[in-house]
Amino acid sequence: MTIFLIFTLGTILGSFFGLIIDRLPEHSIVSPRSHCENCGQILIWKDLIPIISQLINCASCRYCKIKLTYWYSILELSCGTLFVMVWLEKVDLTFSLNCLASFLMVGFDLKTHAFPLWIWLTFFVLLSFTCPFDIGVLSCILIAIMTEFSSLKIGSGDWLYLSLVAFSANFFQLTLCLFVASLSGLLYYAFNPKQKKAEMPFLPFLFLSYLCHLFFENDALITYFSLIIFRY
Repeated sequence: MTIFLIFTLGTILGSFFGLIIDRLPEHSIVSPRSHCENCGQILIWKDLIPIISQLINCASCRYCKIKLTYWYSILELSCGTLFVMVWLEKVDLTFSLNCLASFLMVGFDLKTHAFPLWIWLTFFVLLSFTCPFDIGVLSCILIAIMTEFSSLKIGSGDWLYLSLVAFSANFFQLTLCLFVASLSGLLYYAFNPKQKKAEMPFLPFLFLSYLCHLFFENDALITYFSLIIFRY
């Protein structure tokens, strides 16, 4: 029962994150009340239950029957699962804060290819309390500043995100994260013809590669892959 309550709290936070991503920066998160973008109908409590409402309504508006995206439920499920993992002590606070920051920043990157700076700053301050930042964090921030004055292939927002990752990743893990993200992005670009005519959000690939570092806790293995990267 306790795990169910923890999961529910996580889904509620995920629902709030969805509201932030959906409305900012164009609209207020306070008003107007939650409504269907197609028919304008005000949503009541039974339409706003995380995950369950979308399942019951088959991801459609209960009033006009227009199909809704599943990303709200995915975000709610992700936050709920993260809360349970923290409760069961499967992940530490630093990793969980990084994931929460990632949910927001990736959502904005998919939506507008940019994210509000206050989101990064908020989680940067929170992470600073969980563990001291080192040269890796400062280096990513410095590179992010440099990208504002030069035309690098990776944007300043991506480096700011990597500065958060650096709180829970050493140099080799950070290098591997960037390598895997770049490789994944290139493969996606190569096999998705439509993407070749549009700007590609990179934060989703960085986040997925960051999650992969959970499976590379062996420093010897990380060192081996990193040496391969630098060699070739």
